[in-house]
Amino acid sequence: MFLKIKNNYKQNVVKKEVFDHYSASFLYKTLKKLSENKKSISIALSGGSTPLPILEILKDYKLNWEYFNFFMVDERIVSISSLSSNYGNIEKVFFRHINSSSYSMIKENYSIKECAIIYEKLVCSKIPLGENNFPVFDLILLGIGDDGHTASLFPNTSGLNEIKKAVIKNSVPQLNTHRISLTYPVLLNASKIIILAKGVVKNEILKKIKIGEGHNYPIAKIINSNVDITCILGLN
Repeated sequence: MFLKIKNNYKQNVVKKEVFDHYSASFLYKTLKKLSENKKSISIALSGGSTPLPILEILKDYKLNWEYFNFFMVDERIVSISSLSSNYGNIEKVFFRHINSSSYSMIKENYSIKECAIIYEKLVCSKIPLGENNFPVFDLILLGIGDDGHTASLFPNTSGLNEIKKAVIKNSVPQLNTHRISLTYPVLLNASKIIILAKGVVKNEILKKIKIGEGHNYPIAKIINSNVDITCILGLN
């Protein structure tokens, strides 16, 4: 069931048991349409547990995978071989099975700050820049945390206020860690965003944002933007 909240934001509520297959099919149709018009397509993927089974299904769809360049939305400060690595987990179920280019945010033997600087240079060199000099991704895949965070832009963190950099090292004191993340200026520059969310907690967050509350949730800035957004919500 599609709910059109405003011109640029559409929300589709599906049963949890079909969420993965529905999302994979929706992604396939989106990517296929992109590949009909371009031969160099930039996609940014979020980590976490939600997209993994979807990407595992998506890998079996027939596409011109060589047209696609995959980047990361955010990353934990761990080795790619770690079970906590966003890139590493996606590589196992998706990247290694398709003929696409993919780029990790982590470079061994570099500091977190250096990794962010290197990744920003990479992204800005491979993706066309908009009028604001920030890269314009063809598609960005986002999720929502139980605290309303998206990418690694967590509530009450300095990264929420970044307006000059495309990629940052963001301190997340509530998790006693740091993350690397794309910033709002990049996320809000995307041609299209797909948000994947499951469960009642995410549903409550979305409800609050839709009625004009929840401004403190980082995902609210995305939903309230003018970007073309589709949110797929899985509920029982």
